[in-house]
Amino acid sequence: MSHERAGGKARLLKAAQLLVQERSFDDVTVEEIIKRANLSRPAFYYHFAGGKEELRATLVERGVLPEEPVQDVRELLLKAALRVYARSGVSAATLEDIASEAGVTKGALCWHFHSKEDLLTELIKQYSPHSFIDPVVEQLRQDMQSGARLDDEVIVRRLAEAFYDAFNRQEDHTRLAILLLYTHPEIAELLTEKIVTGRKSITDYVRKRQEDGYFRAEINPAFLVQAMATIFAMRAVGRGLYARGLAGELSRDALIEQVVSLLLYGIVRRDTPVDSHE
Repeated sequence: MSHERAGGKARLLKAAQLLVQERSFDDVTVEEIIKRANLSRPAFYYHFAGGKEELRATLVERGVLPEEPVQDVRELLLKAALRVYARSGVSAATLEDIASEAGVTKGALCWHFHSKEDLLTELIKQYSPHSFIDPVVEQLRQDMQSGARLDDEVIVRRLAEAFYDAFNRQEDHTRLAILLLYTHPEIAELLTEKIVTGRKSITDYVRKRQEDGYFRAEINPAFLVQAMATIFAMRAVGRGLYARGLAGELSRDALIEQVVSLLLYGIVRRDTPVDSHE
C-alpha cells in the first residue's frame, strides 16, 4: 500500500475517533467521517470495504470503542430503509440512498435484500406500532384474569396511552404505511392483515362489553379501535400541523384525557344506568 493510501486510512480513523468523542458511533454517518477526513466516499470504501461495521471493528481493535456485539446488518439496513422511505417516498428512494443511510456498500445491501420491494415486505413484517401496544394489552388481560378491579375508563386510558406512545415512537413507520396505500397496495394488504390481527384482543374486549350491556350495541368495535388509533397516528404524521394550532398545545396526558372522554361518552350506554365496576 502506498504512503498516500496508508495516510488516507489514518485520516479516516482519526476523523472517526474525533466524532465518537462527540456522540455515539451509531449516530455518526459515513458522510461526516469523510468530510472530517477531507476524503471522498470511494476512498472510504477503499479502506473499509465492509462499510461502517468494518470501521467499527477496527476502532474496537484499537481500543477506541468498547468491544460489543456488532449490530445485525439486516436490522441496520431495515432501520435505514424505514428512514429513507418515510423521508423521500418509496418511488424516489434508491438502493444507493439506503446503503448510504446505513453506512454500508450497495453490495452489502444487495447481499441481504435484492430489491426495494424485498425491503418493504420485511419492514412490514417486522415493524408495527402494535409491537409496543401488545404488551399493554397482555398486561390488561392478565390484570383482569387476576381479578383486578379495572373500570372502562382505566382500560380505555391505558389503551390510549399505548397508542399514543407507539405512534410517537414509530412516526416513520406510520408515514410509510400511508404512502404504501397508494404506491404498493399489495404490500399495504399485508400491513392491513397485521393491523387487524394486532387489534383483535382490543376489539374482542369492546364486543364483550357490548354483550354484557355496558357499551352501545350499535357501535362497530373495529371502527372504535380504528378511531382511537387514527387520532394518534395522524398526530404523529402531521406533527408540524399540530404544532401550528391543531391540538398542538395539548400535552400527552391532556390529549389522552380528551380522547378517553370522547370515546367513553360515545360508547357507554346511558339509557340504562350500569355500574361499570361490576
